[in-house]
Amino acid sequence: MSSLKQFIHEIHRRSLWQVLLIYIGGGWLVFEVVQTVTEGLGLPQWFPAFAALLLLIGLPVVVATAFVRDGEPATAVSDPTLIPVDEARSEAVLRRRFLTWRNATASFVVALAVWGMVAAGWMLFGVGEVETRAGAEGRPSVAALPFVNRSGLEEDEYFTDGIHDEILTLLSKISSLSVRGRTSVMQYRDTDKNVRQIGEELNARYVLEGGVQRAGGTVRINLQLLDAESDEHVWAETYDRPLTVENLLGVQSEVARRVTEALEATLTEEETARFGQMPTDNLEAYDYYLQGLEFMWRSFLERDILVAVRMFENATQLDSSFALAYAKLSLVHSRMYWYHLDRSEERLERAKQAVDRSLDLDSYLPEARLALGYYYYHGHLDYDRALQEFEAALTWQPGSVEILQGIGAVERRRGNFRVALTHFQNAVELSPRDPMVIADVAETQGRLLRNYTEAERHYNRVLALAPDLTAIHGLNAWLSIVSVGSITEARAALEEAADRGLDSVDNPFLGYAWVLVDIFDREYEAALTRLSSGSAVAFNNQWHYIPKALLAAQAYDLMNNPELARLHYDSAAAVLEARLREAPEDSRLFGALGVAHAGLGRLEDAVREGERGVDLLPVSKDAWRGLFRVEELALILTLTGQHDAAIDRIEFLLSVPGDMSVARLRLDPRWDRLRDHPRFQALLEKYE
Repeated sequence: MSSLKQFIHEIHRRSLWQVLLIYIGGGWLVFEVVQTVTEGLGLPQWFPAFAALLLLIGLPVVVATAFVRDGEPATAVSDPTLIPVDEARSEAVLRRRFLTWRNATASFVVALAVWGMVAAGWMLFGVGEVETRAGAEGRPSVAALPFVNRSGLEEDEYFTDGIHDEILTLLSKISSLSVRGRTSVMQYRDTDKNVRQIGEELNARYVLEGGVQRAGGTVRINLQLLDAESDEHVWAETYDRPLTVENLLGVQSEVARRVTEALEATLTEEETARFGQMPTDNLEAYDYYLQGLEFMWRSFLERDILVAVRMFENATQLDSSFALAYAKLSLVHSRMYWYHLDRSEERLERAKQAVDRSLDLDSYLPEARLALGYYYYHGHLDYDRALQEFEAALTWQPGSVEILQGIGAVERRRGNFRVALTHFQNAVELSPRDPMVIADVAETQGRLLRNYTEAERHYNRVLALAPDLTAIHGLNAWLSIVSVGSITEARAALEEAADRGLDSVDNPFLGYAWVLVDIFDREYEAALTRLSSGSAVAFNNQWHYIPKALLAAQAYDLMNNPELARLHYDSAAAVLEARLREAPEDSRLFGALGVAHAGLGRLEDAVREGERGVDLLPVSKDAWRGLFRVEELALILTLTGQHDAAIDRIEFLLSVPGDMSVARLRLDPRWDRLRDHPRFQALLEKYE
């Protein structure tokens, strides 16, 4: 018998296949248990990997012990002549099988025992927890909870929150501390959770809490720093001061110093010097500044942003040397421009003038560098200049979640999606309960990298923290479409929003998602009913400007009702042409207008407009939004009968990161004209 045949014979004789199947199957079950236990006990994320390593180490041991059991049939009994040969052979086989199970089970037990001892030691002695809560690179981690408004007056809430925000910002500028982000800590206003719970949820070793009371011409600020593990006081102080800007800012600087000293952290010379700087000495200007912060943080809605603009403008009018107020003013102007609330050149110029004034007053102010970065990013898609400013800001404010988000957002637009994801994940470490930061991770994973399982996990985490975020319900529904093509799951996600009383009539995310789900489900009458509701003319966001008439036209087209389809295509074209006269460089309008003109039979105009949209915002200029312009062009080419050209664009979209998917293509009836095309069928199979 050849060596190879002999080896195969020995493998069969010694039941190695059984050993491997038993061990791999059991190992998978053990690993699932370990993952569940790890999460339940709050153990570090590397513990499942540690268990997997132990199981891998055990595999060769099991195989070896099974392989070396030679001659078992001959030695199964002391005198095989005393029993029949068949009975002796049967007993030997049973014994080998028993040894297989015994060796596999023993390896599982040993692996779990070692893992359990390490886990128990970790929890008992707290080594891992201390390291984890120490923050990045061993820095003490601090969570500054929202301060209590001791006056009890609602009109003083902005003042209390403003003092808290300023102290939090100062702490985030200290490089030797790891400070939890504002949005995460603000969730603990009026909480009944104890300090230990809060520390665990925020992954913070220390918690700063206190209150502010403004009464007449005086202010009292009382603070205490607690060790979240032991619930012991580390430091406490009460400040009673006459109400002046100098006193308020002096208290803020003093608190930052005392916290740093109490945690045995260090202040650099630059940090110490900046603590002594006064952004303004005008109390009324400072009060307007604090009100501006209140509305800036409140939402991205136009009404709140406009109030923030007015408050910051009031502050700068009262003190023309208030650099910090100018920086925030520039930031909200850029926000107006980016979210298509005001795309005028005047708005952009106001953002630039404000940040230039801020930098003239203080060229090292991180808030001004952040504002300038957003001016280049939101205003001009100048990613290199934006990154330069963001990185300078991060040098002076290393604990800023907002700066990390900015860097991640710019990298995402440049097409560096994994680099962007790393920055977003770093931001989550600093602000682990910030829904919008977690949503950045979810969108990058699901809408670009096609890591649908991770995206779903993060969307669910966002909804657990902020169940009333309407956009997330819509994005969660969209994920069901692009990942597995499930209409049922998409509807369930949207119904969950409806059950929470979230209105979809004019909401750009929920309303558009509902209509698309109805169209994908070929429930065109339901889509038309939804489109007839509400006062909005179009679904308007940074990705699209889609008149409701355009979606209605497509629904009628798919219902084979050409008269009503043409009527609505014409209405949509009129809306879009009017918008283009106001914003002739808005790429969103050209793609939508191209679809409308294709429906009207203006084929050359349709393709030209679709191509114009792509030219205005190519993928090379915006690696995320540019994909939507390519998709619109692909749809236009489909409607105009240029199917090969359309399939070329679809193939491109499937070959690069994005939320075009085979599951979505299979559902969407707007691609029905391509279904019988051999290239289209081959494309679906290729990227299945």
